[in-house]
Amino acid sequence: MKYLLCGVAAVAVLTACDQTNASAPEEIGEISLREGDAAEAPDVISAMMLTNSGDGVIAYETKEVDGANATFTNVTLASVEGFTADSLVFEGLDMVEGQASFSRMSFSGITINAPEAADTTSVGVGEIELINPSPALSAWVASSMGTGEPADFPAVEDISFDAWAVSDVAGEFSGTDAEGTYTIGSIQMRDVEDQRAAFAELTGITFDLVDENDMAFEGGLDSVTVSGADLSFLKAMQENSGDEDGMVAALMGVAMNNPMEPGYDRFSLDNLSFEGEGMSFAMPSMDAYVERNSDGEPVRYVVEPLSMTLDADPDGGEIGQSLSQSLSMVGYENIELRAASISNYDPEADIVEFEAADNYFELVDGARFSYGGEFIGYADFNQQLMASMDMENLSEGDEPDPMVVQEALGALEIGKFELRITDDSLVDRVFNAIATQQGQDPEQMRNQVAQMMGMAPLMAQQSGIDTAIATEIGTALSSFIQDPKTLTIMVAPDEPLSMASLAEMEDPSMITKDYLGFSATNE
Repeated sequence: MKYLLCGVAAVAVLTACDQTNASAPEEIGEISLREGDAAEAPDVISAMMLTNSGDGVIAYETKEVDGANATFTNVTLASVEGFTADSLVFEGLDMVEGQASFSRMSFSGITINAPEAADTTSVGVGEIELINPSPALSAWVASSMGTGEPADFPAVEDISFDAWAVSDVAGEFSGTDAEGTYTIGSIQMRDVEDQRAAFAELTGITFDLVDENDMAFEGGLDSVTVSGADLSFLKAMQENSGDEDGMVAALMGVAMNNPMEPGYDRFSLDNLSFEGEGMSFAMPSMDAYVERNSDGEPVRYVVEPLSMTLDADPDGGEIGQSLSQSLSMVGYENIELRAASISNYDPEADIVEFEAADNYFELVDGARFSYGGEFIGYADFNQQLMASMDMENLSEGDEPDPMVVQEALGALEIGKFELRITDDSLVDRVFNAIATQQGQDPEQMRNQVAQMMGMAPLMAQQSGIDTAIATEIGTALSSFIQDPKTLTIMVAPDEPLSMASLAEMEDPSMITKDYLGFSATNE
C-alpha cells in the first residue's frame, strides 16, 4: 500500500517514496465527501506548508481558498525534476486531533519528464484523486509536503479511504533494455478499510515496445476487476520491508494461514492480448468468483469456462518461426486451450469436493483432461504443514523436512479421485511426431507400446504390486493407445484413505484393488 499510494498520490508523494522507500457491484455509487471546517482551512494549509509557494516541496503560481477548499495552479515539486501539474485541489480541509486532514485531494494535468535519467521516461496523467482518507493517511500526505523527513507511513490497519483513482496515463520510456510507449485508461480502488478493498479495477492498458534485440511487441488488456480483495498481505510486506527473504516467508505464511481463502470475492479479466515477432496470444475473458456462507467463509469456488489461443506466423519473425516449427511437429498451426472449474467446500467438515464433469483442461482438437475428487482435512493439512515449517529456509530453496510432511499428512484423507482423458486426435499426433523423429512407422510404434502395457501384470508381480490393479490399468492403457476413447482412472474406496497410512505402508501388496476401490477403463 505504501508504494501504491506513494506512486500515485503525487503530492510530495513522489518525493516521499524515494525517501521512505461474491460478485462485483453492478455499478459504483457516488461518494459523499466529508464536511470540512472553513475556519480551520488556513491552519491546514499552513500545516501542509502551502501558505506560500515553495514553503515546502510544492511550488505553485496561484492559490485560491474558498471556505474549506483550496486550489493551487501550475504546481511543481522542487525535489522532482520535470514534474508539473495544472492544478492541485483540496476539499474539506480540516484539523483532526491536531493533524491536517482533507476529504478530497486531486491532481490534474500531470506531466513528468526525466531527460537527464539514464533510462529516460516521460509520463502524462489526466487526474489523480484520493477521497475521504483516514486521519493517519491524510496526516502522512500532509507531512510529505514539508521540507524535512515525512512522518512514518501509517500501519496498514490504519489506512482507509473511500476512493483512490488515476485516469488517462500515457508514458514513453527509452533505455538500454527496451524503448516504447504505454497507456492506462484508469486505476481505481473503492471502500478500502480493515485491510480489504470492496472494489478495484484497472482498465485500458496498452503497450508497444522494442527490446535490445530490435524485437517488437505490443499488447493490451481492456480491464481487470477484483471485488472483495483481501489486502492483509500488505501488512506482511510493510513489516518486512528491506528483508527480501523475510518478506517471502511472511507472504507465504499469510497465504497458508487460511488456505481456503482465495483473497477475493470475484476476479474478472477482459480481452488480454500480446503479440510480436510472429507470435500472438489472446485470452478473451476470465471470470472467477467465490460464494460464501453467512459467516463469510468460502463454500464454493467457480471459474467460468474460459479459452486462450496461441498463434504462430512463420513469416512474422523469429519467435513465430520457431513456434510454428514446434507446433507443426504435432500437426498444429495454432492451439486453443479451454478450462473451467467448480469446487465445493464444507468448512465445518473441512471437505473439498469437485466433479470431473465441471473441472477440466482441454487442448482443442487434442484431448480433454477432466478431474474430480473428495479431499477430507485439506485446510487442516495445509495449516499443520505451514505451522511446522521454517518458511524463511524454504524461501531460500531448502527442502521440507520429510517428518514434518509425514505428520501433516495424518490430517489428510482421500474420499475419491477420478481422472478422465478424452482423446480427440492427440494420441495420433503424439505417435506420429515421435515415430517420425525416430524414423519408425507410427502404427508399428503404437502396437509396440500397447504390447508393453499388456506386460504390466508380469512387472507388477515381480515388484509386489497387486496384479489386479496392474492388469486393469495395463488393459485400459493398451486399449486407449490402440483405440483412444475416454480413459478413466478412478479411486473410490469404501472408507476414506488416510494419506499417512498409504505413505507408511511398506508392503505394496497391501494396496489392493479392493482397498483402493480402483478401476480403469477406456470407453
